[in-house]
Order: sequence, then C-alpha cells, then structure tokens
Amino acid sequence: MKKPMYSCEEHINEALDDWVYGEETFPKLDLVDNSKNLWITCGYCENRAIYIVGNECSDT
Repeated sequence: MKKPMYSCEEHINEALDDWVYGEETFPKLDLVDNSKNLWITCGYCENRAIYIVGNECSDT
C-alpha cells in the first residue's frame, strides 16, 4: 500500500488522480489536523497541506 500523500487545496485533484492511477482504488480523504501547529507541506508545492490522501492514516 502506498503511503499517504499530503495536498493543499490547489492540488487536491492531482493528488486524487495520482492515487487512483497508482492504486486503482479511491482513497480515504481526511483533513490535516492543524491543531498541533505542525506545518506539513503539500507534495506538489510548498504550501501548507490541508488534506491527507490515503487508505490508512497513523497518529504517529
């Protein structure tokens, strides 16, 4: 299984397309928990990620 991808609002469609193309299944889509003040960058640019694209997410 592919590891989760992080995406900003601008690149969410690309992230979903890449996941479906690579995994041949639709991913689970979650919001990044920004309550911990972590800056997680989008996998396509340097903007702050809003979404986690993947089938399983870990708390670690």
